[in-house]
Amino acid sequence: MSTPSVRHPGEFRWETRLLAVVTLTLTGFGVANCLAAGTYLATSYREATQQALAALVGGVIFIIAAYTDYQLWRRLAKPLLYATIAGLIVLAIPAVIWRKRLAPGFIEAIVPLKLGARRWLRLGIQLQISEIARFTLAAWVSMRLAEMGTKVRSLQEGFLPIVGVIAATAGLVLVEPSVTMAVVLTATCIAIVFTAGARIPHLLAPVAVGFAGLAAIMLIDPVRAKRLLAFSEPCAAIDQVCNSLIGIGSGGITGLGFGRGSAKLGHLPFSYSDFLFSVVAEEWGFVGVIFVGICFGLFCWMGFRIAKTARDPFGTFLASGITLGIGVSAFMHAAVVTNLMPATGLTLPFMSAGRVSLILCLFSAGVLVSIGRRRGRPAREK
Repeated sequence: MSTPSVRHPGEFRWETRLLAVVTLTLTGFGVANCLAAGTYLATSYREATQQALAALVGGVIFIIAAYTDYQLWRRLAKPLLYATIAGLIVLAIPAVIWRKRLAPGFIEAIVPLKLGARRWLRLGIQLQISEIARFTLAAWVSMRLAEMGTKVRSLQEGFLPIVGVIAATAGLVLVEPSVTMAVVLTATCIAIVFTAGARIPHLLAPVAVGFAGLAAIMLIDPVRAKRLLAFSEPCAAIDQVCNSLIGIGSGGITGLGFGRGSAKLGHLPFSYSDFLFSVVAEEWGFVGVIFVGICFGLFCWMGFRIAKTARDPFGTFLASGITLGIGVSAFMHAAVVTNLMPATGLTLPFMSAGRVSLILCLFSAGVLVSIGRRRGRPAREK
């Protein structure tokens, strides 16, 4: 008796359910730790309460995305990417050019300056376009790779056009400036291209150029140079990194107890966002660190299993991109907090305070569940 070519959807059900449970667990645990980090500081407490609201909104979006056929994002990939690039171009327009023609306060009303960068676009609501680019760029790259098939192995017909769009989008993010997000976008999409079967010699050149450009930025830009110094001497350059390590060390095996850490007293700036993992280590100890690590490990494991068994190439590439984006961001956040790499300001997916980031992470996880739910079912005819 021959083996059926299409597996029954019930055989995959446990994977999508486990992915959903892990996603909601990380979100709930993150909201709790944001509240703990923001107990005494008014700014932090406001961020934490808004994070709880974002979790509720994101949960609804997660469910909607999970029950929506992911092929919708294949059809919308182009307009979504065009809209994203348009938003990035607005953010990249130098303020000095705008001031020559418009009132000085106009640019601040549309593109506010926060912590030395213009990463947010105010259009009724405040949007961080680079966070949106995580999904829209991955969806476009996945769509194009699915269309071109083996042409991706051709340098001129397949590889260069794809990498050109990736580089242009990452370059616009770099202008904000947001070096870390540009690195995440580039690494994620290049990995998708590699998954699609691109030739390794073709990949080596853009990777080498990217590393050279990143090294130049770290050495030339005084802000990045200071962070690089903090990486080599954390307690001599930046107190934030030093206090993060102190918090991690004071947690021990089981931690100081939920809400009993000192980070919330103001010793660790941005403890509820950029350095949330330090709060977890301080209050939950090594046990909490292992728990979070296992959750992210399970998320990536399920994500790659879904990518491997997706019903079509677009699903495979998009699932790989979503999983890589979450995994790379989580790893970089933990590496910064433990001083394994220079400080970047990258939030911990699902957990750190950041309303747009949380909602988009939950949406992306919902799309991943949608890809997983439709495995074993024949793809619809176009």
